[in-house]
Amino acid sequence: MPIAVDSTNNIVRFISKKVELSKERVLNTDGKSTFQRLADKITLKSEKILYDEDNHRLYRIIILIGDIKNNITGTYHGVTKRDVPLFLNEQEWRFNHRNTGNNFMSKIQKYILKSHPCPKKTIITVLNLAKPYYAHVSDG
Repeated sequence: MPIAVDSTNNIVRFISKKVELSKERVLNTDGKSTFQRLADKITLKSEKILYDEDNHRLYRIIILIGDIKNNITGTYHGVTKRDVPLFLNEQEWRFNHRNTGNNFMSKIQKYILKSHPCPKKTIITVLNLAKPYYAHVSDG
């Protein structure tokens, strides 16, 4: 779930809801002040990331994000902000099922049998409701 606005209150609310907070847990940050209100509930470890160094700690995730972006924009030209959640969900599904192998068709059959048709109007309504969360994503 994306955070609509990068503010201290939203960050604290999101992390408190998603993570079991304790001083034994460590939250790696880039030193941004929005995390400081969590310092009494969780151990904060702030370090500057040197992107020029080979294999810095975010290297693999940056490569993955770039691959996903290129896959979406390279395959589907003109992706709008409103449609980004659909494309991200598709990429997530493809990534999570990349090693399915010979069971691929049986897995697809299982999903089709459990799914229900969804009218285009409903899909557009949901995407429009999610639009504020993706306002920072640039139009393709």
